[in-house]
Amino acid sequence: MSKIINFEEGWGFIQQGIKKLKNNLEGFHETQFTADDYSLLYTTIYRMCSQKLPHDYSMILYDKYKEVFEEYIKSTVLPSLRGKKDELLLRELVQRWSNQKTMTRCLSRCFHYLDRYFIKRRGLNSLEETAFLSFYNLVYVEMHHQVMQTIIAMIDRKRAGGPIDEILINNALNFYSEIGDRTGKTDPKHFAETFIKENAAIYSMSRLQIE
Repeated sequence: MSKIINFEEGWGFIQQGIKKLKNNLEGFHETQFTADDYSLLYTTIYRMCSQKLPHDYSMILYDKYKEVFEEYIKSTVLPSLRGKKDELLLRELVQRWSNQKTMTRCLSRCFHYLDRYFIKRRGLNSLEETAFLSFYNLVYVEMHHQVMQTIIAMIDRKRAGGPIDEILINNALNFYSEIGDRTGKTDPKHFAETFIKENAAIYSMSRLQIE
């Protein structure tokens, strides 16, 4: 019989792996998040969720999964965006969105047992939905007006004959489309599609193709 993993012991181990992943996303590569790290995390989470009551920690781990993203966004992502303007803001947002997708992909694999056996029975949001909704609620809601105004200002600059980074605008609009698709929210994708339609006459729409 396998040894019971108590919550404090198991979560402490899981946090170590998550910290390594976040450090990699922030560009600190002293220690890599490896396939072995993934395997150990998956096995630990599986055991913590498949133990008999009162040691089945499925609901607690589901809540902790959400907290991981919210804490990371509040402590790292939002401070990196606040205070930035113009193209610097768009570049940071695009990079942070890319990091969010990477972190979601890695951790949803580690916590996959929850998606497969726990979440469906409880009617909860999937792990991916939970992670992307955190980004929507904390990042999009706060930053979208400033981001939208930046995109519009860049198009106005293009209209006046000035140079702009068209690929950057495309990536920013793809963010709006993707976060809408991944959260089921209609407002981001509506903005992207409306913006492209209204500005087709003055912008090279060959680059603005929402996937």
